[in-house]
Amino acid sequence: MEENQREELIYVSKRPFWHYLIAFFFYFLLSFMFLEMVDLFYLGKVLYGLRFTLAVLVISICAAGLTFTKKVYTNTDLKTVRFNFTLFKIQLGKDIIFKDVKYVSVYKNYSDRDFEIKIWLSDTKKKTVSVHLNSEAAFKLAYCIAVGLDVNLLDATEKGNFKWIEKENLK
Repeated sequence: MEENQREELIYVSKRPFWHYLIAFFFYFLLSFMFLEMVDLFYLGKVLYGLRFTLAVLVISICAAGLTFTKKVYTNTDLKTVRFNFTLFKIQLGKDIIFKDVKYVSVYKNYSDRDFEIKIWLSDTKKKTVSVHLNSEAAFKLAYCIAVGLDVNLLDATEKGNFKWIEKENLK
């Protein structure tokens, strides 16, 4: 039973250093803005305090967006994939788990000009799990998921010309 519960970490998002520099500035700014917000409420300027609260919320979301980490775990035996999002080792929400994955595909969305990674649970049921601006990043993550689950990868980047990338060619 313990052998079936073994998950493998296959992907950790990497951020460029400049993301952390901008986020550091935002977090530094947030400390002063929070103090100003408390002061505004203390002085009875509730409307200005509420406006400042909105600004603090927006900047904290921007800072968190620059520093959160995405981790992907797979279990080959059970064909499950789990997505985990953390911010400074603090979990953001529940893990997203997909069970009994049939195959993984990279799809080119021509209306948005981006690349979507889809996990297929059956022939008709699919879920988009990640969106990337370029094909290299999309195929890198899709390749990691397909190898981790030991399933096939479908290249659906060309309209009407889908290509299977077999398990044997992934390794």
